[in-house]
Amino acid sequence: MELYVGYLAAFMGTICWLPQAWKAWASRDTSGLSLAANLMFLLTVSLWFVYGIMVNDWPIMIANICAILIVVSIVAAKLRYK
Repeated sequence: MELYVGYLAAFMGTICWLPQAWKAWASRDTSGLSLAANLMFLLTVSLWFVYGIMVNDWPIMIANICAILIVVSIVAAKLRYK
C-alpha cells in the first residue's frame, strides 16, 4: 500500500508543474516566473533524485527525474524568453 501512495504522490507532485511549463512555452511570457526560485527548485528535485538513488526508492527516483525534466524546460523558457 505504501508503494501505491508513493507513486501517487510522485505522479501528482510531478504533473503539477506541467501547466507552468506549457504556459511558459506557449505564451513565450515568463515575466511572472522567478529564475532564482526555479533554479532552487531544480536543485531540490535533483537532490531528491540523488537521494532516491542512494536509498533505491523508485517512486522518488521516477518522480524527481520527471520533475527535473519539466523544471529544466521552465528554466530554459525563462532564459530564452526574458
